Amino acid sequence: MIKAVIFDMDGLLVDSEPFWQKAHIAAVADEGFTITHDDVREMAGKGTAIIVQDWQERFGWDVAKNPEVMDKIVGNVMTQIVASGTAMPGVYTLINLLNEHDIPLAVASSSVPELIEAVLKKLDIGQFMKVVHSTQHEERSKPFPDVFLSTAKMLGLDPKDCLVFEDSSTGVRAAKAANMKCIAVPESPYDPIKFHEADLVVDSLEKITWDTLVSF
Repeated sequence: MIKAVIFDMDGLLVDSEPFWQKAHIAAVADEGFTITHDDVREMAGKGTAIIVQDWQERFGWDVAKNPEVMDKIVGNVMTQIVASGTAMPGVYTLINLLNEHDIPLAVASSSVPELIEAVLKKLDIGQFMKVVHSTQHEERSKPFPDVFLSTAKMLGLDPKDCLVFEDSSTGVRAAKAANMKCIAVPESPYDPIKFHEADLVVDSLEKITWDTLVSF
C-alpha cells in the first residue's frame, strides 16, 4: 500500500497546457520564428528553461535573450491561470478521497515556484499539500528523477512507497527512474508506446477509486 501521493501540476492538477502552448508560440514569434502547438506538446514535462534553450538552439537567437524569453512565457501563463485557470476533472474528488484516508500529498513540478504557488492558490488546494517542490531547485529536470527523490526525502519516505500522478511521458520516465509507482493521465490522443513505463494509464483522474489506490 502506498504511503504518499505526489502530483505533477501542469496538465494534471490544472488545465494549463493550452496556456503554455499559447505562451511559447507567442514568445518564439516575438523572436521572429514559428512553432506549432504540436512542437510545444512534444516538450511537455520539461522545465521552461530547458524548453527555451531547445528553441534557442533550434532557431539560433542570442542565448543571452533566453532569460527574457523564459520570463515572458512564465508571466504569460501566470496571467492566464490567475484569470481563468481551472482544475482538471476529478482533482477535488481525488484529493478529498486521499485526505479521508490520511494519505500525505505533495506536488513535484517543473514549473517555477512562483507559478506553482499561483496555481495552488487559484485552485485553493495548497493547504492539502504537505510538500511542494520544483525542479528549479534541482540540478536536473524531468526526465531525471531528482525532483521526485527530493520530494520523497522531504516526506520522510522511501521512494518505493510513493505513487506519482503524471500527464507527460517525460514525467512518467522521471517517476519510474525514482523507483516510484506511477499512474499516467495523458492528454488524448496519446501514443501508448511513450507511456509504456506507467503502471496504469487512465484518461481522467475521475477514474481513480480507493480500490485503484490500494492495488499499489
